[in-house]
Amino acid sequence: MLALFVLSTTAVSSEAAERITTIDSSTFGNNIKITKVHVGSDVIDITSGAFRKLGNLQEITVSKDNPFYASYSGCLYDKDMTELLRFPPKLKSAVIPSTVVSIGENALHGVPEKLKAQIREAVEEHASDDLSEEDIPGAHFIHTDRGVKWKEEDGRVIMPKSSVMLLAAQVVDDSTTVMMTQPEQLESVFNYLAQNISYIRSYDTPSGDWVREYAATTLGTKTGNCYGYAAAFAYVARGLGYETRVCTGTVQSALGGTTPHAWTEVKMGKKWYIFDTEMQAAKGGGYYKQTYESYPAKPIVKESSWNINY
Repeated sequence: MLALFVLSTTAVSSEAAERITTIDSSTFGNNIKITKVHVGSDVIDITSGAFRKLGNLQEITVSKDNPFYASYSGCLYDKDMTELLRFPPKLKSAVIPSTVVSIGENALHGVPEKLKAQIREAVEEHASDDLSEEDIPGAHFIHTDRGVKWKEEDGRVIMPKSSVMLLAAQVVDDSTTVMMTQPEQLESVFNYLAQNISYIRSYDTPSGDWVREYAATTLGTKTGNCYGYAAAFAYVARGLGYETRVCTGTVQSALGGTTPHAWTEVKMGKKWYIFDTEMQAAKGGGYYKQTYESYPAKPIVKESSWNINY
């Protein structure tokens, strides 16, 4: 039977399914017992208020043959999964695909405020991450026919204007393309630096205004300790248009206890994340875009930080 939708334990008849192609606020009446809805292949229109009265809704699924709608992790989306159309109010959590960059009218109706804020934050981050090079706001590197240049906030395109900027531009030129989105570029330069910088052990903890010097030395020689790795990636990521900072403190030591360490923080959307190129190189993975809770070598304790600007 080709059902239009399933209401908890009951389904409409195939005859009704053939007649109904629109789901709106009258489709379900005031049936508050409905916990699950399945959208069949015949549905061509779902109005924004279709699920407002379903206060106990926990899950929405969609036929893979529906040409207009899709579902993922219990939520309703447009077919391309760029817009969240409905997050069931009784669904406690869900994975929001990275392709989702907008939220439809009434999509979060009835969702608890804390969860609603988390969903909005995630979608806003996706929207900001989806930027192409030409749409990135502020000053940043851009690809040109003559290599990677620097685009000022006023739109002027100039040659890199300092030694560290020139070295960072070379990394961007070597590891990214104009066709990549901003986060794709970020991941590419992260992996490039983790793979192409050789670690040099040093027990000295830098002090004063050390970050620019360490970045230039590490980018120039392709060698450095954790402080050099962190500074180098911070300057390259800043060149991609992100807010960045270098952090120092301690992490868990493989020999027990803690040890001094440095890492990079990058702001994506409204949140700051840890990016640790030196640990990525040493461990082989797991140190891209982490939080202080998910960082593999935790406890990681931040003691100082330096904001990065050219």
